[in-house]
Amino acid sequence: MKEKYADEARRGFTLYELGMLEKDPEPVAFSGFGVHVSNEEIAARRWDQVWLCVSSTALRAGNWVGELARATGEATWVMLQPSLDDRDWLLQWIPPERLVSGMIPFISFHAPLKPGERYAKPGTAFWLPPMTRGPFSGPPERLQPVIHTLRAGGYPARATRDVARDVAIPSAVLTVFVNGLEAAGWSFERFLQHDSLERVHRAAREAVQVAASHTKGSASAVLPLLRPALFKVLLPVAAQLTPFDLETYLKVHFTKVEEQTRWMMRTYVDLGRSAGLPVGNLQAASR
Repeated sequence: MKEKYADEARRGFTLYELGMLEKDPEPVAFSGFGVHVSNEEIAARRWDQVWLCVSSTALRAGNWVGELARATGEATWVMLQPSLDDRDWLLQWIPPERLVSGMIPFISFHAPLKPGERYAKPGTAFWLPPMTRGPFSGPPERLQPVIHTLRAGGYPARATRDVARDVAIPSAVLTVFVNGLEAAGWSFERFLQHDSLERVHRAAREAVQVAASHTKGSASAVLPLLRPALFKVLLPVAAQLTPFDLETYLKVHFTKVEEQTRWMMRTYVDLGRSAGLPVGNLQAASR
């Protein structure tokens, strides 16, 4: 952890688990964990698992990944980054027999999101949508301890054959959606206008084809569904179902990781060109 955040982390965190119906979540104190700020401290201990909870761009910032790899010995590394080329990049530091890939399909944010929200005190709110289970894949001898650890903590993790392939197409659609929402000033109303939806629709189709090609998957079941009407129907429904202000959350969260969104858009363009796929709409949408 960066030194400037260490004291705050040592004091612990206040968590709020959100439910579909609960309006006033109770605060839960999360503390009693170690905080380390140097590779020397890390190297002095034995580690079972290393979880990479940073953006795709932060992963590549500086030389910290290589230093951490040397300091953590034979630990299992768990990556959660969404870009199509993240795993290949990590393989220069971590051999495939020690690398587990995963996705955490829950939402978290600093609460309150906006004035007027009722929380006992500032903290971190999180929401696990109903019926979701976090997928993870990797070498069995490394994967099973990861699954066991999550389930022991009450998280519904599951093993799957290839997380990268499973999430590539949904991630492509989400990335183009977020990029289009930012272009619309983070306004659902402006995003849902005809011209905006058409641009997002065309770019999303290209991104999905790139993702399918790169992971050797198939986009045949998804492409017929990618129509402007889909966004027009699903976005208002999603906004009604989330127990927080979805429009505000998307602006706050994806402004924080905007460099990752830009990186992923450029990655779709570059990989698409290399594969000889059309990327004109993706390129026009990229900033």
